[in-house]
Amino acid sequence: MLTRALKMAFWILYDHLGKLMAANFVWAVSIAIPGSVAATAVFYGEPPIQFWIGAPAAIGTIGIVLPVLSVGIAQLMKVLIDRKDGSLSDFLDGIRRYGWKASRLGLLYTGATVCFGTSVWFYATKLQASVPFVGYLVSAVAFWCLAFVALSAQFALPALVQKREGVVATLKLSALLVLDNPALTAGVAFQIAVLTVLTAPIWPLFFVIYGAAVMALVSSAYELMARKYAVAAARSDGSVELPPRDEDDDYLNRGVRDVFFPWKG
Repeated sequence: MLTRALKMAFWILYDHLGKLMAANFVWAVSIAIPGSVAATAVFYGEPPIQFWIGAPAAIGTIGIVLPVLSVGIAQLMKVLIDRKDGSLSDFLDGIRRYGWKASRLGLLYTGATVCFGTSVWFYATKLQASVPFVGYLVSAVAFWCLAFVALSAQFALPALVQKREGVVATLKLSALLVLDNPALTAGVAFQIAVLTVLTAPIWPLFFVIYGAAVMALVSSAYELMARKYAVAAARSDGSVELPPRDEDDDYLNRGVRDVFFPWKG
């Protein structure tokens, strides 16, 4: 399924590169401005500046600005997958419709990341002298909880725009998708990590396509999982209504030739 998700993501980016680059630029600039304030305060400021300016700016950037802007791209991806076309108005519509819920999701994931990340360090160091085994055990549990939070966060925004449910239901669905699709989840996380590593030394890519590429991948993975579950549900209840088949999806039925000779498709 990961191969199909990568293929779908590639052709979404290929077909709609112009509008996705425009949306990505808005996304990147909106994140870079508060992010630069947070980074400057945290890495170069005195302790009071780090606490009163750096920490709130970092939390605001990661927990609010990032998910609110990203949910706009998630909505645009949903439209591009469903209708095979869309516009920047869909990006803005996603922010308007889901921005509040996305910010709450972002703050919850950020809070959980801080708690578990701190626990990984705290228990391993503070209990090392007295009860090291207990300290390492608790730190290990916290580490795996942190990993699970990060993996489930991948699918939260696509789940939000697809299911249109509340924050708690979205959190639950994202967690269940990770538990039921561990190989795909790990594969998507690895591809995001590779994309991040490749983008880091070529930082202009962050402003050009990075956010759109990540969201294209996670949205494609979510779409394929949703189709899998829809097929299973239709078979179990005898329904004749089935999701789109791979054979009928243009994003999944093109090859290398279509890159160089798209008019021959």
